[in-house]
Amino acid sequence: MTGSRSITTTTIAAAAAKTIHPVLFAKLQLDSGNILVHTELGNITFGGDTYLGIGSFGGISPADEVSDLSRTPISLTLSGIPNTITAIVLGQYYQGRRATIYLGYLDLTTNTLVDTPAILYRGLIDTADIQQDKSCTVTLSVESRFAVWETPLTRRYNNADQQTRFPGDRGLEFTEQTTDKPIFWGGA
Repeated sequence: MTGSRSITTTTIAAAAAKTIHPVLFAKLQLDSGNILVHTELGNITFGGDTYLGIGSFGGISPADEVSDLSRTPISLTLSGIPNTITAIVLGQYYQGRRATIYLGYLDLTTNTLVDTPAILYRGLIDTADIQQDKSCTVTLSVESRFAVWETPLTRRYNNADQQTRFPGDRGLEFTEQTTDKPIFWGGA
């Protein structure tokens, strides 16, 4: 889990009602665009995005909440998804891209969201396992942002490294020359 949650009183009332109807939303932010799906049928719009109803995700593993900065991955299984979404996952570089899971509630009389869904989990996509039979099932491992802390940075902060990241940028052009240069503070 990441950050504090801002759950409105309307959402709390919907969660405490005698009859509740939770809806899970998944937002996968890939280079070619976002994959937006939810666990109902039809389209649901919130936050300026329209989520496609696929009926059932297939499953989300429990999201552990810990007080230390350890890794807390979840497993998100999308089954019965359209072939267009499967093709996007197969053809994209997905590792390290953002994934957000939301929890919202539907009002069964109006079939609309009670309030803006709350963030249940936010992290980065790590791996994808794709199984294709009569239908396609994609299982994504999503790591919390704290998993990145265990990965060493390989940034060199020299001109060659800067050119691979930002070609033409001359901001680090003379950094190698400064390593052997004596610097005198406070003197002429």
